[in-house]
Amino acid sequence: MKLRITGGPGAYKVFAQLDSKVTDADLGMLPDDLREKLQPLQRSILTTTEGLRSRLSARTKVTGTNPSPHCETILDHGEPALAVRGGGYGFTAGADVKNIQEIGTKLFDCLFQQEVYALYRESLAKAQRISGANLPIKLLVEPPELAYVPWETLFDKRGNFHLCLYGATPFARAATMQDEDLHIYDKPPIRVLGMISAPKEFVGTPDELDADAEQAGLEEALRSTSEVKLCWTAAGTYRELKRRLAQGDNGARWDVFLFIGHGLPSHIVLEEDGGNGHELLHANVLKGLLTQPLGPKLVILNSCRGAHVQDGDRFASTAENLVRGGSIAGVVAMQFDVSDVMATQFSPAFFNNLTLGVPLHQAMVFTRLELLHLGFSEWITPVLYMQNKDGVVVRPHSLGS
Repeated sequence: MKLRITGGPGAYKVFAQLDSKVTDADLGMLPDDLREKLQPLQRSILTTTEGLRSRLSARTKVTGTNPSPHCETILDHGEPALAVRGGGYGFTAGADVKNIQEIGTKLFDCLFQQEVYALYRESLAKAQRISGANLPIKLLVEPPELAYVPWETLFDKRGNFHLCLYGATPFARAATMQDEDLHIYDKPPIRVLGMISAPKEFVGTPDELDADAEQAGLEEALRSTSEVKLCWTAAGTYRELKRRLAQGDNGARWDVFLFIGHGLPSHIVLEEDGGNGHELLHANVLKGLLTQPLGPKLVILNSCRGAHVQDGDRFASTAENLVRGGSIAGVVAMQFDVSDVMATQFSPAFFNNLTLGVPLHQAMVFTRLELLHLGFSEWITPVLYMQNKDGVVVRPHSLGS
């Protein structure tokens, strides 16, 4: 089911399409002060994550009720830092589950109005009656001022489930309404190029990453499988990234690019070539590198704010920028600051789910469920932009080889 939000303030519309059925309705009212409520909600989520620190590693240093996400303190280059304020909304650690559900319920009621809701309910009921069927939902948000909304929280109160946690309604975002005939890889192993950007100037500061633990955790999780071949760049620099993408894996195409590091709206943070500092790589430059002939079809940005969109500029989202143009099948990025605890769990889980041969959006459902199972409310943080048709991961003719 494809959903497309169009229009402008006071005149937003939602168009829904499923096969030959097309309908539309007005977009309902967004929750009051939603943007302001998201900031204390994130604080609550990160504080809850702090409770997992005793058994899991960490990226974000959180103390008391005032967590300090690591992207909050990155050197100011004209980018607005995330201001985490608790002003009067009553968000507390442990209350985030209820608050996520409340926001998700209001967003669901806003999106699924009248005929759009009727088509959704009818189609879901039909899918649930058919063995092996589901109702994938792909959302395109055209108005830039609505791109910040955490649509991943959508909660169907009647069915008592979040859409992106429910097996029957795998959820993804789209950058265009056009589906591309793309796949992630031809046959095993999945060739993954990993890059860790950890500028030396961040050592001993709140921006320091526990990159060694994250790398070791991912390698350990994938050690027993022959389905994934994991390679790493020798450095987190622009020059090294360009070299590895140009050469491929001994001439073979990379299937996945995994970036571990810091991010800002429309940028990722790289290591300074030959120095201890850092430099910002714009999403347009990153897109140019990744769309080289031996570049990947799936990109994972395990960094802060890779899916964040600045006011008035829908192309400020690194994730959405990358997926536009029809070359990259999917991008996974983070719409909020992400804790190291969650980041070290996310990548291994997602890669293992990717090897199951299920569609991309279904692999994301499994990954979110694993995060939830471990106690994370940060399952709402990853955003999947999917441009390929039906979420196909492996080339169809390769399934039997």
